Amino acid sequence: MSKREVFHSSDDPRRLPLSPPGTRPTPTDFGLWAAHLDQDNLFTQIAATARRLYEQPPVSTTAQGLDALKNMSRLRSMLDAAQAAILADSFEHAVKQSSEQGTQELLHDSLRDPLQEPSTRFYSVNPNDEAVVRSSFVAEASIAMRVTEANLRDQLFFAEGLRHVCPQTLEELSCGEITTRTAQEIVKQSQDLEPDDVQHLQQTLLPIARTAADSAVAHRARKIHERLHPQPIEERHKKGAQDRKVTYWNEPNGMSALQLYLPAEKALSIINTVNWHATQHDDPDDERTEQQRRLDIICDALIDGWPATPGTPLKARVAVTIPALEMLANPKRALADLEGYGPIPIGTALRIAQDAPSFMKVLTDPWSGAVIDVGREKYRPSKALRDLLRNRDICCRFPGCNRPAETSEIDHIEAWAAGGHTSRSNTHLLCKRHQMFKHALGWQATYLADGSVNWRSPHGVICIELPGSVTNVQNFDFERDQTPMLPPVQLTDRVRRVLGWFDPSDPETG
Repeated sequence: MSKREVFHSSDDPRRLPLSPPGTRPTPTDFGLWAAHLDQDNLFTQIAATARRLYEQPPVSTTAQGLDALKNMSRLRSMLDAAQAAILADSFEHAVKQSSEQGTQELLHDSLRDPLQEPSTRFYSVNPNDEAVVRSSFVAEASIAMRVTEANLRDQLFFAEGLRHVCPQTLEELSCGEITTRTAQEIVKQSQDLEPDDVQHLQQTLLPIARTAADSAVAHRARKIHERLHPQPIEERHKKGAQDRKVTYWNEPNGMSALQLYLPAEKALSIINTVNWHATQHDDPDDERTEQQRRLDIICDALIDGWPATPGTPLKARVAVTIPALEMLANPKRALADLEGYGPIPIGTALRIAQDAPSFMKVLTDPWSGAVIDVGREKYRPSKALRDLLRNRDICCRFPGCNRPAETSEIDHIEAWAAGGHTSRSNTHLLCKRHQMFKHALGWQATYLADGSVNWRSPHGVICIELPGSVTNVQNFDFERDQTPMLPPVQLTDRVRRVLGWFDPSDPETG
């Protein structure tokens, strides 16, 4: 089995809220003026940015180089936006042309090609069928762009999604405000959603996509998609579990790769257990790397039986956040969060919690989803703070870093020696590598009132990083500390009791 067969994208334009090909508008449908206006929107900034790069003097400082790289990244986004728009429009024209040609052939039998008609009947193919037109167009475009057909199919999916489903995302990409990978993620997560939900997805993600790392946007996009998906996650999780499988493929140098497709909670338990055993190994004569030890442990477990360990068998820690308010408001739609993975069904989270030796109360902001406090009944303040940061930040708070909380440490945003306090507003999680960046290499972090951290690189590059637990960033205003809008929630009697709004003397609630 090839890597393409294993990893090929399952994205499908039929899962996007799209009207049928041949019925979608293109700029030329609105006249020559509209077509030229669209052309200007796509290419004017490309020309201006390219000219600016061409005319700038040779790089003589690091700051100049970083500015040039930033402009080149913006130019690449603009080019990708223009390419997507042209690709989608070209396919639309191909479908319309085929449809018009088919209609003419029906009206005028004399237009039929007498040599082609027998071959058409032999192969049982209708040249005007949308699937046939798509297949032929993909082959043509892949030759024109010198890429594989599989790659071109993925590009066409992205192009149709941008042009006809996510126009705001196309606009941001054509201005160079977001990266192509972020735009691809927004289109990908628009699958299976209604048009209004796609609009909500864009309005929520685009404000932070202008500054956030691609990985941070992708994580939030996936969580929003799970919340908006019309089919409850519990049903999709059951279907996914039925599709569990083991696949493998051969690699060069006598090697092979093995892939497991299984429920996330089991995958996290396996990797946590393997990591624990790998870190416990302290033989000074063992020259293997940690990665080699991890693989050898898995092989030993599957081939020779699990390695012998002293004492009680390891129970790998799996952290799960269960939102009680959401569970009460709508149990079928509520999502829990599996640390190191993301959203999982509430039912799965409750099954994991059955075996938990203890529980920890976590208070979240219902407006944004950010963790703002943890239970302190059984922990010293330092332990409570650690729990708070692990649940609030999720991973290292350096832009683009996804190292989990377990491998990160508490860092003072304002240094302790400079008078900084050990509080939730002056601490965040940083991995050791990015602690070194902050304390030794000149990176600066500033805590903002809305809970985000403003990072400044040694040469002036600015990036705003949100806490990993934030799920709703709609109407987030970094400068004015504006609280995001509260999503609509059905206030049933049970929810009112949880919020403390239940009045027994009130005849409507009593």
